[in-house]
Amino acid sequence: MSTSNSRNKASVNCRSGCAISDVAVQPQGLPSATAFKIVARIRETEAAELLEFALALPIILVMVVGLLDFAHAYSIKQKLANAVREGARIGGSEGTLDTSTANPGSVTAIKDDVTTYLLDAGINTSFIGTTLSWTPTPVSTGTYYTTSGGVNYGLKIERNVPVPYTNPNTSSLVTLPATRVTLYYPYDWTFGFDQVIKLLVPSSTFSDPIRIETDALMANPS
Repeated sequence: MSTSNSRNKASVNCRSGCAISDVAVQPQGLPSATAFKIVARIRETEAAELLEFALALPIILVMVVGLLDFAHAYSIKQKLANAVREGARIGGSEGTLDTSTANPGSVTAIKDDVTTYLLDAGINTSFIGTTLSWTPTPVSTGTYYTTSGGVNYGLKIERNVPVPYTNPNTSSLVTLPATRVTLYYPYDWTFGFDQVIKLLVPSSTFSDPIRIETDALMANPS
């Protein structure tokens, strides 16, 4: 009867918040030294699990944050690619007679179209400059740049880009004038990958922002 009461008391005491490893209850029929060995082994297992988690945590963080940041960057790059394709399409439908002027209307139309597409896609267009820098020859090139950290970002529009083309009817090589539209986008590490990577490689240096570049080419009207 007394043995049963002792077990009940031990059960009540454990319900009050004790851990298995904190109570050295001697199993019936086992010597005291064996009981304490069991408790010590449990504590060693808990410590090993904590150590393994501490070692794995930086790797897990780098993988998760890297996945989020690079997925976000890829999504933005796809929107930029669509925008330059739209701009090149406009350039391919515009004539090139105005490329000898100081501020060609066709270039302005391309810039406005690209900017509108980006705004509709939810992209901040402040990286695109508002002033056109125009070079009419040899390839008519206009840039709308902003500069940060000595790096140019923004929009470049090239008209009359010579593109080699093989005529399928005559097999002769000819040169076609084309329009090329290029975007240089400053991507900031939205989720902080440039900082988290230092948990694994303390000496790593990822520029912030990084420059995402994408372009599209379309033949001019003949």
